[in-house]
Amino acid sequence: MKSFLLSAGFLALFYHIPALPDLAPLHIKGVTTINLHQAKRLHDIGVPFIDIRPRQQWQWGHISQSYNLELQESFKQLINSNETKKNTPLVIYGSSLYRMHGAIASYLATLWGYQRIFFLREGYYAWLAKDFPVSLQSDQ
Repeated sequence: MKSFLLSAGFLALFYHIPALPDLAPLHIKGVTTINLHQAKRLHDIGVPFIDIRPRQQWQWGHISQSYNLELQESFKQLINSNETKKNTPLVIYGSSLYRMHGAIASYLATLWGYQRIFFLREGYYAWLAKDFPVSLQSDQ
């Protein structure tokens, strides 16, 4: 009876503790994780930014001059891209550090041979909160 009550207590506790969100990893093999200010410096010198969010989200707002390559759709174009050299620096970002898509895309790019991948872990919403340059659909 004691073990039953103990088990029931653990189950009750388990179901009442909110789940911790999955955070994007800080370290990814072959990828340089950057903060917002480092990303802004790269943006200022013209390094290409790749937004891996769905197209509709990109149209609602994105880092200015970024390209939209949805992770589940067009991102795989980088595999055989003749336009982008494998040693070209690229900044990859998603929505926020609470989403794994940017980390996954960054890792895939390194697997495909890209050597200078920068991962903006904090993502678009943190960039927007800093009032850094963004483009909206109404701007286009």
